[in-house]
Amino acid sequence: MRRWLPASLVLAAYAFSAAVYSRLPARVVTHWGTRGPNGWSPRWVAALLLPTITLGVWLLMRWLPAIDPKRENYDKFRGTYDAVVATIVGVLVAAHVAMLGIALGWPIRMELVAPVAVGLMFIVVGWLLPRSHRTWFFGIRTPWTLSSDEVWTRTHRVGGPLFVVCGLFVIIGAFVGPSWWPLMLIAAVTVLVVGLYAYSYFVWRRLGGSET
Repeated sequence: MRRWLPASLVLAAYAFSAAVYSRLPARVVTHWGTRGPNGWSPRWVAALLLPTITLGVWLLMRWLPAIDPKRENYDKFRGTYDAVVATIVGVLVAAHVAMLGIALGWPIRMELVAPVAVGLMFIVVGWLLPRSHRTWFFGIRTPWTLSSDEVWTRTHRVGGPLFVVCGLFVIIGAFVGPSWWPLMLIAAVTVLVVGLYAYSYFVWRRLGGSET
């Protein structure tokens, strides 16, 4: 059921667009900067944009395991992978509903919705990452994690909690101020990339630099 939940969410996003389309203004805000709305689109674009992007993301993530050289490893954490896919799709659908809701006059603050949604996605992904197995398209992929199951496992045990902390960091940034959370997101991603890249290398060296 979890594997097909994203498809249901995508259909629900299209259905929501159809249900409210006649009530949308001719131009809808589709982009927000740190100082508020800074991009508008025709209502048909707003109604289709995020659901179509979400559909593409879901199809891509369904297809990637089939072409992964380590495709057999997905069966070892299939439930975890499906949960991550559902989380990403859910965040995109939530953003779509919020965007159209704002156009309809709902009391929604996108400057809070966006960072909270992104932060929650980081938290859920971080919670699930330690359950993953070595693959080419999912997880913390460095030359050293891809060369060793042990390096992969140790890096993800550290990376998972780091993702959770960074997610909380981004959410806090949303409440500190609208102009802060993008900077906090950039800082969080930088720490994750640099820190985990370096950590995976040091683990690989400590294990003797072997490929397993």
